Amino acid sequence: MSPEGGWPPEQGPDDAETQERAARPYSVIVGVLFLGIVVFAGINALTNKTPGAGGLPDGAKLPHFAAPSATGRLDGDANVSPTKACKVNAPGAIRICDYFDRPLVIVAWFSRCGGHCEPELDRVERIRRQFPQVAFIGLDIRDPIDKAKKAVLDHGWGFPMAVDRDGAVGQLYSVGIGPTTFFAYPGGVLMAKALGELDEADLIARVKNLVRASRKRARERASGGG
Repeated sequence: MSPEGGWPPEQGPDDAETQERAARPYSVIVGVLFLGIVVFAGINALTNKTPGAGGLPDGAKLPHFAAPSATGRLDGDANVSPTKACKVNAPGAIRICDYFDRPLVIVAWFSRCGGHCEPELDRVERIRRQFPQVAFIGLDIRDPIDKAKKAVLDHGWGFPMAVDRDGAVGQLYSVGIGPTTFFAYPGGVLMAKALGELDEADLIARVKNLVRASRKRARERASGGG
């Protein structure tokens, strides 16, 4: 039927190409929006399913692990079994549960963290004698034993340094930022954590707070308050 009869005219090749070009920006926009939705959904799913960097929640029990000491002769990967790690009986092994009888500070770090990790461990060395009732432990993540030992000797760190050669403990503790510092009550219960470097005044303040909170918690538990 002719155009006068109400039917549209037959499209030629040029008309079809023009419409296709006009539709391309719309298709690109739809594609970008769809990709954004997929990425957002993926990030949201990860956020909901994993604790993230330093993501152990306050009040959680610290996961058990046993790892070689940087200055010992034991050479191997960490044991992160929840039932066997604290039963490891090997010279040169650092068992985290051996420090659960007092307030505990763990500094997890990487040798490649932009120069922010070693200074915090130096601060721990300077202040630790002010707090004889607190245990301080370093956790060297992803370094070989000999490199970890060299760092300890070069800096003169006198506190225990556990070596997490394959990163199993770091993953268990959800460490993604170096340094990450964990402050735990006696019994191995996490009070708080700090992501990133702490200056000396802040570190001292946080340790003092840990000591005070641990004493208060002990009094409450002794009086039946939980």
